[in-house]
Amino acid sequence: MLQGLKEVSCHDSVGLKRMGELDSRPFLEAMKKKKYNDEDAKDRALELCSLWEEFTMEIGWYPFTITIIEGKDHVCLT
Repeated sequence: MLQGLKEVSCHDSVGLKRMGELDSRPFLEAMKKKKYNDEDAKDRALELCSLWEEFTMEIGWYPFTITIIEGKDHVCLT
């Protein structure tokens, strides 16, 4: 597949990501906002990212609950 992409366009950069792999940057940014130092923030972000990746592998896990109140959908984290 990668060789095929190289043949199609040698000037464009295509970023590939493994299926089911989460981007840890949002977790890192959130931990920095929690006033962790850089080392602790990175460790905690990787820990949380790994946990979320495990959750996403479970078929029955859904992180949101949708509730209808007065005819409007409300989405909440579970």
